[in-house]
Amino acid sequence: MTGKSIARRAALFGLIAAPLYGSISLAQDAATYPSRNITLVVPYAAGGPPDVAARIIAPYLSNVLGKQIVVENRAGAGAAVGARSVARAAPDGLTLMLAEVSLTVAPSLIANPGFDPQKDFAPIAPLLRTFMTLVVHPDVPAKNVRELVALAKARPNEIKYGSAGLGSPPYLGALAFLQATGTEMVHVPYRGAAPALNDVVAGHISLAFMSQSTAGSQAAAGKVRVLGVFGEKRIASIPDVPTFKEQGLNTRIVDQGIWFGLAATAGTPPVIIRKLNEVVNAALKDPETKAALEKADYNLTGGTPEDLKTLIDEHTVFWRDALTKAGVRPE
Repeated sequence: MTGKSIARRAALFGLIAAPLYGSISLAQDAATYPSRNITLVVPYAAGGPPDVAARIIAPYLSNVLGKQIVVENRAGAGAAVGARSVARAAPDGLTLMLAEVSLTVAPSLIANPGFDPQKDFAPIAPLLRTFMTLVVHPDVPAKNVRELVALAKARPNEIKYGSAGLGSPPYLGALAFLQATGTEMVHVPYRGAAPALNDVVAGHISLAFMSQSTAGSQAAAGKVRVLGVFGEKRIASIPDVPTFKEQGLNTRIVDQGIWFGLAATAGTPPVIIRKLNEVVNAALKDPETKAALEKADYNLTGGTPEDLKTLIDEHTVFWRDALTKAGVRPE
């Protein structure tokens, strides 16, 4: 056999073997994954709804996967700091992110966020949704949304509302409310929902949008009043509070709830994504994990990687248009 014949056969063998070895490699990835502890990045400070959800789910994932899930809070720049770190991580499934709507908003707020929400992440699964409430200081004379809207229109840019910062879910909820009602208020950003709530209680600001899990204890104590909730139905823990839809408002995409999902770095092997998807969906059906999440007023969803990809795409487009309409430009 000539040298050229040997070379041709070797090349042919390589073409045949490459897919085979690639399949073996992927199978090994799934079989040996995870090889060490997994970092679950929460792009917000500890104590908020994303952090609480991550810490409830993490123990189940640790038990099933056989490695510790280390929840790491990397807050800053409207979730961009944490998201950027995951986008730049090795695509091995060992760095994950508790993704939520702020991920899709960053490019509309930051000129160079360091990531593309539609390209730089591998969706794993949607996890759950939470529905925000509107809380006001007890001295605010409005007893319902209709009266609050009338008050805001009579006093444009006088009423102050707090949020967890530009681009955060409470800010987006407020933006949806303002655009639905045609009102103008003064935005006061905080480093989280809890400090904003404290200033509503103290009377430094009039109102804020936040999850029931954050505001519940203060509302129960009578230190704030809840005027409405986003969503198609009322929140079980506060059944007497009507939805905004019941009160005649169309807050569009926010009525679907603030979603949370699990994502990895783009390029993570599909077999690892599938394995994580199976484990995450199982976690949401685990009685203990399910009960803890529902007690914190989360609505469990679960789903496929494609479901989360759809959410990311839809919200990226929606909030880009809404923020542009509000006159917000990337800086």
